[in-house]
Amino acid sequence: MSVSTPNGVHRHAATLDRPGERTLREEIRTEVARLLGERQLLEPGAEDEVRIRTLIHDRVAGYQRRAAATNAPLLLEPDAVEQRLFDGLLRLGILQPLMDDPAIEEVICNGPHRIFAIQDGRKRLVSDLYFEDDDELRQLIKRLLGPAGRRLDESSPMVDARLPDGSRLNAAIPPATTRWCCVTIRKFLLRAHALEELVQLGTLTESAAQFLEAGVQAGVNILVSGPTGAGKTTLLNALGASIASVDERIVTVEEVAELQLERQLPDCVALQARAGNVEGAGEVRIRDLVRNALRMRPTRIVVGEVRGAEALDMLLAMNTGHEGSLTTIHGNSPRDALDRLATLAMMAEERLSGEALTRMVARTIELVLQLRFEPITGRRRVS
Repeated sequence: MSVSTPNGVHRHAATLDRPGERTLREEIRTEVARLLGERQLLEPGAEDEVRIRTLIHDRVAGYQRRAAATNAPLLLEPDAVEQRLFDGLLRLGILQPLMDDPAIEEVICNGPHRIFAIQDGRKRLVSDLYFEDDDELRQLIKRLLGPAGRRLDESSPMVDARLPDGSRLNAAIPPATTRWCCVTIRKFLLRAHALEELVQLGTLTESAAQFLEAGVQAGVNILVSGPTGAGKTTLLNALGASIASVDERIVTVEEVAELQLERQLPDCVALQARAGNVEGAGEVRIRDLVRNALRMRPTRIVVGEVRGAEALDMLLAMNTGHEGSLTTIHGNSPRDALDRLATLAMMAEERLSGEALTRMVARTIELVLQLRFEPITGRRRVS
């Protein structure tokens, strides 16, 4: 498998030394768990990582010495084995080269033996990477879910989580799937933090960026529409970053935190939803967060994406003194986006009529930005 490094050089992932790695992996995991404890292994510190690397190096060197003394097969690429063992303990295992490749946007596992990478909107099979079995894939996902406080088992067979690097993980196992553990990891790629950077990427023209900046500062309610992977979150973040006044207080609401406005703006609070346990306890819905945001004295609310009844709360917020609020929605055209927004608002228990919601949408949304993905060039543009 060829992957590109950040400096543009292509390298090949090493052929897996399966038998030797399997033996070393189990020995090292047992020893590391004994030294650090299972909980510390989920969230190791910098010193722990150094200790683990040293331990792995010593154990691999010992394996090579024993193999040479007994005429057993040596590990073909011990340095690569050391890195994979480290990745398997603390990172994403065999998927780590794909995660390290800045050109790859998503990684998909349809069971242990079919791994796909999506780059510039195009999907390809990575034929020389595979897990030994479904259990190895499941164990990796369960380890990744640990720090997020999420679980994946038969009583809770589907899960969404945010990884420490901001990537978004979705996993499902039987009975939600028919056979295998299926995993999708959408890497967090905020390609631009400001409108001028989107101009450099070709997403916006210079005049469009100036127009949008003026609109944001004037308090225009904006809806960003587009298909999956079109760059809605990136555009939303760039719009939010244009809120220049220190008098503004912004509250962002997301299912999985991706926006960076809390770091970019002087007064911004980020709220994140949470799934409930198998009994439904502990759930924090987007709608609950939008309602809570209204009590936090915001001047504007930014909702990462409206997918359900929270659309009504977003519309009400925009109509009640929170002008200049922003959100995104899945839509293939501005008209589709507005129709979908009204339809989602109808899902709320308030049961407003379609006619009333259509009028509310017409009065509230002042600008719709439609994003499109161009498969041939891999570019994302505001059309």
